Amino acid sequence: MAVFLTGLSASLEAQYRSARPVNRTASEPRFEIAVFGGYQFGGKWDVLLNNQPGTLDIADHGSYGMAFDVRVRPGVLTEFLYIRQPTTLYFQPLGGVRGEVFPMHVAYYQLGGLYEVPHGRLRPFAGLGVGGTHFNPKEAGRGSEWRFSTNVSVGFRAFVTERVGLRGQFHLLIPFQWSGGGMFCGGGGCSIGVSGGSAIVQGMVSGGLVIGL
Repeated sequence: MAVFLTGLSASLEAQYRSARPVNRTASEPRFEIAVFGGYQFGGKWDVLLNNQPGTLDIADHGSYGMAFDVRVRPGVLTEFLYIRQPTTLYFQPLGGVRGEVFPMHVAYYQLGGLYEVPHGRLRPFAGLGVGGTHFNPKEAGRGSEWRFSTNVSVGFRAFVTERVGLRGQFHLLIPFQWSGGGMFCGGGGCSIGVSGGSAIVQGMVSGGLVIGL
């Protein structure tokens, strides 16, 4: 009987240990804040400008942003992402000469997740997010535009200490124009018309600093 009770006690203890949640290691902070800067490129879609067919083109330009991550379990993080690009919008008429329309800021607000594969202090990751994109003209009399958007990312975080590291990444940023209508309308009406649904694809390469909390 003593042998049986000893064995039962050992079995219950083993099950209890296996059922307990796995604690994060010191190299896995619960929260992370990253700030970064880089270069953003792409962003074209077909429109009518003053009834003239052509292509709107967001000029390639430097951009910057921040990310706030929360570790929900080992290898998985929830992320809020903000990216801002000061740029200029150009119009390329069909068979004509490219010209400036107005300066503009493009801002992405995204919520999603990251999946990481740790290799010591090096943590490669892939991510996916959804949210909104704000196109904000810097010209009097022009209205701004919000569009649903998504982003796909790949990158790495390399920690030089347990709490401080470097972050490098590539983002594929995709706002959607679901249907026809006007864009950047003001008091004088809508001089820019969109004939149908399309995706406005941008890419961003960036690097910066990440801090674990």
